[in-house]
Amino acid sequence: MRFKKQLLSICLLLCIILSTGYFLATANLRFIYYTPAPCPESAKELSNPYIGWYQVRRYLLSDTADFDLPATAGPEQRPGLVLLEINLQNYADRPISSAGLSHLHTLFQTWASAEKQLIVRFLYDWDGNATEQEPKERSLILKHMSQAASVVNAYSDRIYILQGVFIGSWGEMHGSDYANPEDIRILMDHLNTVISPDIFLAVRTPEQWRLVTGRAEPVSAEQAFNPSLPARLGLFNDGMLGSDTDLNTYRAPSSEESSDSFGKRGREEEIHFQNLLCASVPNGGEVVIDNPLNDFAAAAAYFQETHVSYLNSAYDEAVLSKWKADSYRGEGVFHGMNGYDYIGRHLGYRYVLRDFACTPSGLPGETGLFSVTLENIGFSGAYHPFELTLSLTDINRGRAYTIPVLTDLRPLAAGTKTTLNIPFDSLSCPTGIYRLCLKISDPVTGCEIHPANDMAHTADGYVLGNLEIRSFPKLSQ
Repeated sequence: MRFKKQLLSICLLLCIILSTGYFLATANLRFIYYTPAPCPESAKELSNPYIGWYQVRRYLLSDTADFDLPATAGPEQRPGLVLLEINLQNYADRPISSAGLSHLHTLFQTWASAEKQLIVRFLYDWDGNATEQEPKERSLILKHMSQAASVVNAYSDRIYILQGVFIGSWGEMHGSDYANPEDIRILMDHLNTVISPDIFLAVRTPEQWRLVTGRAEPVSAEQAFNPSLPARLGLFNDGMLGSDTDLNTYRAPSSEESSDSFGKRGREEEIHFQNLLCASVPNGGEVVIDNPLNDFAAAAAYFQETHVSYLNSAYDEAVLSKWKADSYRGEGVFHGMNGYDYIGRHLGYRYVLRDFACTPSGLPGETGLFSVTLENIGFSGAYHPFELTLSLTDINRGRAYTIPVLTDLRPLAAGTKTTLNIPFDSLSCPTGIYRLCLKISDPVTGCEIHPANDMAHTADGYVLGNLEIRSFPKLSQ
């Protein structure tokens, strides 16, 4: 009898020890249960910066300028692109006056307040008559560049691209006494020196790009996204799809091939060149002259190959109307959409959240993972680095935890996917039920980057689901 009592006491003691050990062990464990939210792809229009249809606004600079400036509130306050053409013909025989520079400052200040991203083109001619309108001395154009830069650089957070080198009919670097290799090279070298490296520059043709950079081919992926001229010089093509040469942008089929690797190349060669170049610098412009080359399907394929991210919303109306009358016949969420809207939704980057997974670890010293798979179905990538964050908000107590995602979406090229693996230490969060959100934002403009998904949206971003963190496992699932 005595032996049985001792045995019972020992068993009881062992149970107490084991129970205590289990409690102490599980007190430092986390059991995590993730309930995903649906994230179907959406064909909706996205209000994202640096991409899409742009509007053109023209301003004739003078000492007594009376500009028609935009409202700083209302419909124009949504993110979007505006091309500001600033005509300097009133200063073709003298430096820009202090009054003119003051008006230029007011112009940029007002547009910056309207929350737009600006494409800027300085020129002397709107009539196709550059030789008569431009300064007679190149030194005066260089002076105007330096003066304009003193104002432009103050708005480097809003000015996205500076097009051209101030010369040519409509500022397009042709039809000018200065549209020769030596002058173009000198003008671009000076512009590159005086304009903030935060602003992209652009020339009219691939041939001009090779001329001013001294490179026969674009920079490599490893050399991209730095302040050097080859890494920040893009293209603007205002003869896009107007003929088999894009109105003299490419070498005519009947022309002899040049032995000069820097010279003008044939259409297919230049398209290949742009495919490489515009993986890291912007390309855009306007389509012109209704013809089979700019039929909807052919145009969409061209924009994909050349990574077009911005187009004139008003020109050429005959081509734009043709796209509106056609429709996308492929499968997926865009089936049946008119061609104009299809193209608009694919200009630039367009991120689709394809998958989200949680692989947690509740063990001390071990780190779990969140995996986010994004696909870029746009015509191009992004050219500015965006910030990504995951946030967990305790839905009962309101406590919030933010996980920065150390990645750069610029290498996410058109038509590619990437999976971001984000470390997560569950022991850093108290037990509770958390709403999990993903947010992508542009630190320069402060704009949120919206994915092409139908998902619930909060101030913390798009809801990926709920995460329950427990100290003990659930008895049933």
